[in-house]
Amino acid sequence: MNPKKRLAGRFLPSRVYARWKWTVRTGLSALPLLLFVTGSVVFYLTPSRYESTAVFEYLGKRTLQEAAALLKSHNVISRAITNLELTKRMEMDSESLSRVISKCSRTTVDPATGMIKLRVELVEKDIARDLAAEIPQALDAYERSLAAVEIGVRLEAALDAVARGEDEASAKRQDLARMISVRGDQAADPVSQLDLDAARGEWERANRRVLDHRERADDARRELSALGRTVVIHSQPSISENPTGRNSGETMLEIIARSLGIGLAYALAVPYLLELAFPGRRRSAPVKGAWSESAEGSGFEAVRANG
Repeated sequence: MNPKKRLAGRFLPSRVYARWKWTVRTGLSALPLLLFVTGSVVFYLTPSRYESTAVFEYLGKRTLQEAAALLKSHNVISRAITNLELTKRMEMDSESLSRVISKCSRTTVDPATGMIKLRVELVEKDIARDLAAEIPQALDAYERSLAAVEIGVRLEAALDAVARGEDEASAKRQDLARMISVRGDQAADPVSQLDLDAARGEWERANRRVLDHRERADDARRELSALGRTVVIHSQPSISENPTGRNSGETMLEIIARSLGIGLAYALAVPYLLELAFPGRRRSAPVKGAWSESAEGSGFEAVRANG
Protein backbone atom coordinates (compact mmCIF):
# COMPACT_ATOMS: atom_id res chain seq x y z
CA MET A 1 0.00 0.00 0.00
CA ASN A 2 1.16 3.53 -0.69
CA PRO A 3 2.71 5.06 2.52
CA LYS A 4 0.75 8.25 1.97
CA LYS A 5 -2.52 6.37 1.79
CA ARG A 6 -1.53 4.30 4.83
CA LEU A 7 -0.79 7.49 6.79
CA ALA A 8 -4.04 9.11 5.69
CA GLY A 9 -5.96 6.02 6.73
CA ARG A 10 -4.26 6.06 10.09
CA PHE A 11 -5.53 9.59 10.83
CA LEU A 12 -9.10 9.08 9.66
CA PRO A 13 -11.42 10.79 12.21
CA SER A 14 -13.55 7.69 12.55
CA ARG A 15 -10.51 5.55 13.35
CA VAL A 16 -8.81 8.08 15.69
CA TYR A 17 -11.92 8.97 17.68
CA ALA A 18 -12.99 5.32 17.87
CA ARG A 19 -9.61 4.32 19.30
CA TRP A 20 -9.42 7.21 21.77
CA LYS A 21 -13.11 7.35 22.63
CA TRP A 22 -12.52 7.88 26.36
CA THR A 23 -10.44 10.95 25.61
CA VAL A 24 -13.27 12.32 23.49
CA ARG A 25 -15.82 11.56 26.21
CA THR A 26 -13.62 13.23 28.81
CA GLY A 27 -13.32 16.38 26.67
CA LEU A 28 -17.04 16.55 26.07
CA SER A 29 -18.24 15.83 29.61
CA ALA A 30 -15.79 15.65 32.50
CA LEU A 31 -13.43 18.47 31.50
CA PRO A 32 -16.16 21.11 30.86
CA LEU A 33 -17.83 20.17 34.12
CA LEU A 34 -14.56 20.52 36.03
CA LEU A 35 -13.78 23.87 34.41
CA PHE A 36 -17.30 25.12 35.08
CA VAL A 37 -17.18 24.16 38.76
CA THR A 38 -13.72 25.72 39.18
CA GLY A 39 -14.74 28.91 37.38
CA SER A 40 -17.94 29.18 39.42
CA VAL A 41 -16.06 28.81 42.70
CA VAL A 42 -13.56 31.48 41.66
CA PHE A 43 -16.39 33.71 40.42
CA TYR A 44 -18.30 33.59 43.69
CA LEU A 45 -15.39 33.56 46.12
CA THR A 46 -13.14 36.19 44.50
CA PRO A 47 -14.15 39.65 45.75
CA SER A 48 -14.89 42.31 43.17
CA ARG A 49 -12.37 45.11 42.76
CA TYR A 50 -13.26 48.69 41.95
CA GLU A 51 -11.14 51.23 40.12
CA SER A 52 -10.97 54.99 40.59
CA THR A 53 -9.08 57.29 38.25
CA ALA A 54 -7.60 60.77 38.74
CA VAL A 55 -6.10 62.94 35.99
CA PHE A 56 -3.78 65.77 36.97
CA GLU A 57 -1.09 68.04 35.57
CA TYR A 58 2.40 68.05 37.05
CA LEU A 59 4.17 71.44 37.22
CA GLY A 60 7.25 70.51 39.20
CA LYS A 61 10.89 70.28 38.19
CA ARG A 62 10.90 66.54 37.54
CA THR A 63 10.09 64.80 34.28
CA LEU A 64 6.63 63.30 33.89
CA GLN A 65 8.07 59.78 34.07
CA GLU A 66 9.88 60.57 37.32
CA ALA A 67 6.74 62.12 38.81
CA ALA A 68 4.66 59.10 37.77
CA ALA A 69 7.17 56.74 39.38
CA LEU A 70 7.16 58.88 42.53
CA LEU A 71 3.41 58.33 42.88
CA LYS A 72 4.08 54.69 43.79
CA SER A 73 6.94 55.45 46.18
CA HIS A 74 6.73 54.95 49.93
CA ASN A 75 7.41 58.65 50.59
CA VAL A 76 4.22 59.68 48.78
CA ILE A 77 1.96 56.74 49.65
CA SER A 78 2.81 56.95 53.36
CA ARG A 79 1.60 60.56 53.39
CA ALA A 80 -1.69 59.51 51.82
CA ILE A 81 -2.04 56.68 54.35
CA THR A 82 -1.50 59.10 57.22
CA ASN A 83 -3.88 61.73 55.88
CA LEU A 84 -6.66 59.18 55.26
CA GLU A 85 -6.01 57.25 58.51
CA LEU A 86 -5.96 54.01 56.55
CA THR A 87 -4.19 52.08 59.28
CA LYS A 88 -7.42 52.35 61.29
CA ARG A 89 -9.82 51.96 58.36
CA MET A 90 -8.12 48.88 56.89
CA GLU A 91 -6.61 47.54 60.15
CA MET A 92 -3.15 47.09 58.67
CA ASP A 93 0.25 48.53 59.45
CA SER A 94 1.65 51.34 57.33
CA GLU A 95 4.39 49.28 55.67
CA SER A 96 2.00 46.56 54.51
CA LEU A 97 -0.52 49.14 53.31
CA SER A 98 2.18 50.94 51.35
CA ARG A 99 3.13 47.74 49.52
CA VAL A 100 -0.51 46.85 48.78
CA ILE A 101 -1.37 50.32 47.46
CA SER A 102 1.79 50.45 45.34
CA LYS A 103 0.85 47.14 43.67
CA CYS A 104 -2.75 48.27 43.13
CA SER A 105 -1.77 51.62 41.57
CA ARG A 106 -1.10 52.22 37.90
CA THR A 107 0.09 55.39 36.17
CA THR A 108 -0.13 56.54 32.57
CA VAL A 109 1.80 59.50 31.18
CA ASP A 110 0.65 61.59 28.20
CA PRO A 111 3.66 63.65 27.02
CA ALA A 112 1.55 65.54 24.48
CA THR A 113 -0.67 67.13 27.12
CA GLY A 114 1.61 66.83 30.15
CA MET A 115 -1.08 64.90 32.01
CA ILE A 116 -0.63 61.97 34.38
CA LYS A 117 -3.46 59.48 34.92
CA LEU A 118 -3.52 57.56 38.19
CA ARG A 119 -5.62 54.41 38.61
CA VAL A 120 -6.21 52.82 42.00
CA GLU A 121 -7.92 49.40 42.11
CA LEU A 122 -9.08 47.98 45.45
CA VAL A 123 -11.85 45.85 46.88
CA GLU A 124 -13.01 48.75 49.07
CA LYS A 125 -14.50 51.17 46.57
CA ASP A 126 -14.54 54.17 48.94
CA ILE A 127 -10.87 53.75 49.81
CA ALA A 128 -9.98 53.41 46.11
CA ARG A 129 -11.68 56.74 45.43
CA ASP A 130 -10.08 58.43 48.43
CA LEU A 131 -6.62 57.22 47.46
CA ALA A 132 -7.02 58.34 43.86
CA ALA A 133 -7.84 61.80 45.18
CA GLU A 134 -5.23 61.89 47.97
CA ILE A 135 -2.11 60.46 46.29
CA PRO A 136 -1.70 63.41 43.86
CA GLN A 137 -2.15 65.76 46.80
CA ALA A 138 0.46 63.79 48.72
CA LEU A 139 2.82 64.16 45.77
CA ASP A 140 2.26 67.92 45.83
CA ALA A 141 2.90 68.06 49.58
CA TYR A 142 6.05 65.95 49.22
CA GLU A 143 7.43 68.18 46.45
CA ARG A 144 6.60 71.33 48.42
CA SER A 145 8.29 69.93 51.52
CA LEU A 146 11.45 69.19 49.54
CA ALA A 147 11.39 72.69 48.08
CA ALA A 148 10.83 74.18 51.54
CA VAL A 149 13.81 72.27 52.92
CA GLU A 150 16.02 73.45 50.08
CA ILE A 151 14.90 77.07 50.49
CA GLY A 152 15.33 76.78 54.25
CA VAL A 153 18.93 75.69 53.78
CA ARG A 154 19.58 78.70 51.55
CA LEU A 155 17.84 81.03 54.02
CA GLU A 156 19.86 79.71 56.93
CA ALA A 157 23.09 80.12 54.96
CA ALA A 158 22.13 83.69 54.03
CA LEU A 159 21.31 84.57 57.64
CA ASP A 160 24.64 83.13 58.80
CA ALA A 161 26.38 85.19 56.14
CA VAL A 162 24.53 88.32 57.34
CA ALA A 163 25.66 87.70 60.92
CA ARG A 164 29.27 87.16 59.88
CA GLY A 165 29.14 90.20 57.60
CA GLU A 166 27.76 92.41 60.35
CA ASP A 167 30.55 91.33 62.67
CA GLU A 168 33.10 92.04 59.98
CA ALA A 169 31.55 95.44 59.17
CA SER A 170 31.51 96.32 62.86
CA ALA A 171 35.19 95.45 63.17
CA LYS A 172 36.01 97.52 60.07
CA ARG A 173 34.05 100.47 61.46
CA GLN A 174 35.94 100.28 64.77
CA ASP A 175 39.28 100.19 62.92
CA LEU A 176 38.26 103.23 60.92
CA ALA A 177 37.07 105.07 64.04
CA ARG A 178 40.38 104.43 65.83
CA MET A 179 42.33 105.63 62.82
CA ILE A 180 40.25 108.80 62.57
CA SER A 181 40.71 109.46 66.31
CA VAL A 182 44.46 109.29 65.87
CA ARG A 183 44.97 110.92 62.49
CA GLY A 184 41.81 112.95 62.11
CA ASP A 185 39.17 112.83 59.42
CA GLN A 186 41.53 114.41 56.92
CA ALA A 187 45.17 113.44 57.43
CA ALA A 188 47.88 115.99 56.75
CA ASP A 189 50.30 113.72 54.91
CA PRO A 190 49.30 111.71 51.78
CA VAL A 191 50.34 108.33 53.23
CA SER A 192 48.08 108.68 56.26
CA GLN A 193 45.22 109.82 53.98
CA LEU A 194 45.67 106.72 51.85
CA ASP A 195 45.40 104.58 54.97
CA LEU A 196 42.21 106.37 55.97
CA ASP A 197 40.71 105.95 52.48
CA ALA A 198 41.59 102.25 52.45
CA ALA A 199 40.01 101.66 55.85
CA ARG A 200 36.90 103.58 54.85
CA GLY A 201 36.64 101.53 51.60
CA GLU A 202 36.91 98.20 53.46
CA TRP A 203 34.17 99.27 55.83
CA GLU A 204 31.90 100.28 52.92
CA ARG A 205 32.55 96.99 51.09
CA ALA A 206 31.74 95.06 54.25
CA ASN A 207 28.45 96.95 54.51
CA ARG A 208 27.61 96.19 50.89
CA ARG A 209 28.26 92.48 51.47
CA VAL A 210 25.90 92.58 54.43
CA LEU A 211 23.26 94.20 52.26
CA ASP A 212 23.71 91.50 49.59
CA HIS A 213 23.32 88.73 52.13
CA ARG A 214 20.21 90.38 53.54
CA GLU A 215 18.75 90.63 50.07
CA ARG A 216 19.35 86.94 49.46
CA ALA A 217 17.72 86.13 52.78
CA ASP A 218 14.70 88.26 51.88
CA ASP A 219 14.44 86.51 48.50
CA ALA A 220 14.47 83.13 50.24
CA ARG A 221 11.73 84.27 52.62
CA ARG A 222 9.56 85.48 49.73
CA GLU A 223 10.14 82.25 47.84
CA LEU A 224 9.28 80.21 50.91
CA SER A 225 6.05 82.13 51.51
CA ALA A 226 5.01 81.88 47.84
CA LEU A 227 5.58 78.19 47.20
CA GLY A 228 3.39 77.28 44.23
CA ARG A 229 1.55 74.04 43.70
CA THR A 230 3.18 71.31 41.67
CA VAL A 231 -0.04 69.39 40.99
CA VAL A 232 -3.21 70.68 39.34
CA ILE A 233 -6.16 68.27 39.46
CA HIS A 234 -8.20 68.13 36.24
CA SER A 235 -10.69 65.39 37.13
CA GLN A 236 -11.94 64.44 40.56
CA PRO A 237 -12.03 60.65 41.04
CA SER A 238 -15.32 58.83 41.43
CA ILE A 239 -16.22 55.24 42.28
CA SER A 240 -16.52 53.01 39.22
CA GLU A 241 -20.00 51.62 38.80
CA ASN A 242 -18.88 48.23 37.49
CA PRO A 243 -16.24 46.06 39.16
CA THR A 244 -12.97 45.63 37.34
CA GLY A 245 -10.05 43.28 37.71
CA ARG A 246 -8.63 40.07 36.31
CA ASN A 247 -11.80 37.91 36.46
CA SER A 248 -14.40 40.22 37.93
CA GLY A 249 -15.79 41.23 34.54
CA GLU A 250 -16.49 37.60 33.49
CA THR A 251 -20.12 36.51 33.68
CA MET A 252 -21.49 33.03 34.31
CA LEU A 253 -22.45 32.73 30.65
CA GLU A 254 -18.87 33.45 29.65
CA ILE A 255 -17.62 30.85 32.15
CA ILE A 256 -19.96 28.23 30.62
CA ALA A 257 -18.92 29.13 27.08
CA ARG A 258 -15.24 29.01 28.00
CA SER A 259 -15.62 25.61 29.68
CA LEU A 260 -17.44 24.12 26.69
CA GLY A 261 -14.95 25.61 24.23
CA ILE A 262 -11.94 24.24 26.06
CA GLY A 263 -13.59 20.83 26.39
CA LEU A 264 -14.45 20.72 22.69
CA ALA A 265 -10.94 21.72 21.69
CA TYR A 266 -9.58 19.02 24.01
CA ALA A 267 -11.89 16.38 22.53
CA LEU A 268 -10.94 17.30 18.96
CA ALA A 269 -7.19 17.81 19.31
CA VAL A 270 -5.93 15.49 22.05
CA PRO A 271 -6.91 12.21 20.30
CA TYR A 272 -4.81 13.20 17.29
CA LEU A 273 -1.87 14.05 19.53
CA LEU A 274 -2.18 10.70 21.28
CA GLU A 275 -2.44 8.91 17.95
CA LEU A 276 0.68 10.68 16.78
CA ALA A 277 2.56 9.80 19.96
CA PHE A 278 1.25 6.23 20.35
CA PRO A 279 0.45 4.76 16.94
CA GLY A 280 -1.64 1.56 16.93
CA ARG A 281 -0.43 -1.82 15.64
CA ARG A 282 -1.76 -2.69 12.18
CA ARG A 283 -2.62 -6.25 11.13
CA SER A 284 -0.57 -7.62 8.23
CA ALA A 285 -2.50 -8.22 4.99
CA PRO A 286 -2.87 -11.87 3.86
CA VAL A 287 -0.58 -13.05 1.05
CA LYS A 288 -2.37 -13.20 -2.29
CA GLY A 289 -3.14 -16.79 -3.42
CA ALA A 290 -2.33 -18.43 -0.08
CA TRP A 291 -5.97 -19.38 0.60
CA SER A 292 -6.57 -20.85 -2.85
CA GLU A 293 -3.43 -22.96 -2.74
CA SER A 294 -4.34 -24.25 0.72
CA ALA A 295 -7.85 -25.07 -0.43
CA GLU A 296 -6.63 -26.91 -3.52
CA GLY A 297 -4.15 -28.92 -1.48
CA SER A 298 -6.77 -30.03 1.00
CA GLY A 299 -9.13 -31.10 -1.82
CA PHE A 300 -6.42 -33.16 -3.52
CA GLU A 301 -5.62 -35.00 -0.31
CA ALA A 302 -9.28 -35.75 0.26
CA VAL A 303 -9.65 -37.33 -3.22
CA ARG A 304 -6.67 -39.51 -2.66
CA ALA A 305 -8.02 -40.75 0.65
CA ASN A 306 -11.36 -41.72 -0.90
CA GLY A 307 -9.76 -43.38 -3.93
